[in-house]
Amino acid sequence: MNPLPLTLEAAEQAMHWQLELQAPDVTEQTRAQWLAWRQLDPLNEQAWQHSQRFFQRMHEVRDPAHQALVSATLLPTISRRRVIKNLALLLAAGSVAWTARDAGLLQPWTSDFSTSVGEQWRIELADNSEIQLNTDTAVDVNYRPEQRQIHLVRGEILVLPNPLDARPLWVKTAEGLIQVTGGRFSVRQREGFTQLGADQQPLAAQIPARNLSLQPGEIISFDPQTLLARRPQRAGELAWSRGMIVAEGLRLEDFLKELSRYRRGHLDCDPSVRELRVSGTYPLADTDRILVALQQTLKLDVQHFTRLWVTLKPQRAQV
Repeated sequence: MNPLPLTLEAAEQAMHWQLELQAPDVTEQTRAQWLAWRQLDPLNEQAWQHSQRFFQRMHEVRDPAHQALVSATLLPTISRRRVIKNLALLLAAGSVAWTARDAGLLQPWTSDFSTSVGEQWRIELADNSEIQLNTDTAVDVNYRPEQRQIHLVRGEILVLPNPLDARPLWVKTAEGLIQVTGGRFSVRQREGFTQLGADQQPLAAQIPARNLSLQPGEIISFDPQTLLARRPQRAGELAWSRGMIVAEGLRLEDFLKELSRYRRGHLDCDPSVRELRVSGTYPLADTDRILVALQQTLKLDVQHFTRLWVTLKPQRAQV
């Protein structure tokens, strides 16, 4: 499902609520009206989530020309109505206002919510459920009066459902529909199969062809016909939700394969060092720093054939 283009009207309404909720004396009545607006129409929810991401991205902009543009939009001498219109124009037609170099900040969305390589994003849905998107992930959200459905198009998500919402919660993947009841859970779309995990509480899951119960920290893998595997969650498997990658005695080749999910280009190692073991906790915000740490601790050379083609090799002897 591809969302409709964001209309200027929906963008203005989203920006109106952004300003309302930033007021220091915001009331519970205002919050209730905001939630009612979000739940009134899926396009309202789409506009709200895009406005959330828009403000986050504006704070990340470092280009002086863009900072000036943002500052001019928020000048106190401009009326509230003008501020809303300026922000809505940036939200609805941002590709015109921003240069091609930063087009990724306001690119057209092919799914309701998506992340690029190396990016994580936390969103709050209209029912007060929360989803965290891992790197290179896309989801569509379809909420109806009788049920809630999250379509994981690609990537990996961590979902904290709102237990007060009695509607069934379904997650759709390439392998079929999953109905989930319980606490926080993870879903990852792998090549040819789906991976479902219970985080800190038991989970009841209806997957294609069978019903299952998962214990906290248990992960299952399945395809449309078969339950492929059950296993314990590995140490640090969900550390990405905290912006980290964790390894405990992991083969270097396997560690680089996981790390490559968070950076563009090609990343591998020489066969002679693939069995070296990696342990530690590393922040995902800067994968180059992780490579430097591996270089120092494992005594390797990090060879950049191009900016996007990196290979780790044994350190050459000093002459």
